[in-house]
Amino acid sequence: MGMPSSLAHRIAAQTLLGTAKMLLHEGQHPAQLRSDVCTPGGTTIYGLHALEQGGLRAATMSAVEAATCRARELSRK
Repeated sequence: MGMPSSLAHRIAAQTLLGTAKMLLHEGQHPAQLRSDVCTPGGTTIYGLHALEQGGLRAATMSAVEAATCRARELSRK
């Protein structure tokens, strides 16, 4: 979108770090955090909507399931 990649990487990393800190230290449920930071018609909810349309939630769940199954397989060896 025209932003230098180094700046985009820093912003993305800080966003993830801030999210993780809020979830861990404040004990919030992810849905509550989403509700707290999204404003109707704002940039965050539009971005989240695009992620949902792209299947991020399903892909994440499939990745966790695949890794769990593989870990079980490896533990039997």
